[in-house]
Amino acid sequence: MTPASDGGTSEGIFDLDYTSWKIRLTLVVAGFVFYLGVFVVCHQLSSSLNATYRSLVAREKVFWGLAATRAVFGIQSTAAGLWALLGDPVLQADKALGQQNWCWFHITTATGFFFFENVAVHLSSLFFRTFDLFLVVHHLFAFLGFLGLVVNLRAGHYLAMTTLLLEMSTPFTCISWMLLKAGWSTTLLWKANQWLMIHMFHCRMVLTYHMWWVCFWNWDGLVGSLYLPHFALFLVGLALLTLLLNPYWTHKKTQQLLTPVDWNFAEPEAKNSHADRTSGQVLQKKRP
Repeated sequence: MTPASDGGTSEGIFDLDYTSWKIRLTLVVAGFVFYLGVFVVCHQLSSSLNATYRSLVAREKVFWGLAATRAVFGIQSTAAGLWALLGDPVLQADKALGQQNWCWFHITTATGFFFFENVAVHLSSLFFRTFDLFLVVHHLFAFLGFLGLVVNLRAGHYLAMTTLLLEMSTPFTCISWMLLKAGWSTTLLWKANQWLMIHMFHCRMVLTYHMWWVCFWNWDGLVGSLYLPHFALFLVGLALLTLLLNPYWTHKKTQQLLTPVDWNFAEPEAKNSHADRTSGQVLQKKRP
């Protein structure tokens, strides 16, 4: 492998020997530790400064911290993904095999983040005795996909960076949920953020179509550079995103704009209350 580099300042920051397992694993661990630190710092600051956070139950506090951590990762991923999509000449020239040192940095630290996400989801499920298969599968696909890139020195970086760009919605999702919990769902600020978030989910759908297009026109290069199980995992994950996850999330966020509800926690209660109202209506109709 001979990673390319943009030169200048970026070369000084990212110019490491990524053929070394030690370098790659160190950056994976660094990514895990950094985002664990973001989670802890968010908890400390929110406990000290935010009355809304102090009023939440324990499970909601964990979700608050994870949402903030995902937002920080979303900013990193969006910046990296946009540069790969619109600016980097090496990746634009070869979307199947092109590599860049700065991409190696983001791939390894993102792997650390996705490992943190999996640990957090499983510990939360164990502690609060909940299990969300949908969420577990989503995070497992992300971690295994980027872990496959860490171990494969031949894999191109363009599709990895555009995959990170799918995180463009997470900062808006974080703001939406925090403002909702603070009781700001009727404000212009919350509604404007919700509109932007919905737009980001539509952009995600367009981006997945672009990724399929890249796969179609660079099929031979991708097959030759990726391990078959890894490529199959990527295609299955991309198919799930295109056909199921993105449309579902876009629908839910649009629904939330029209009816501001915290469906992460309040959905069962909402269903029960809807059932009670329905039962009451039935009883009233049966009365003479």
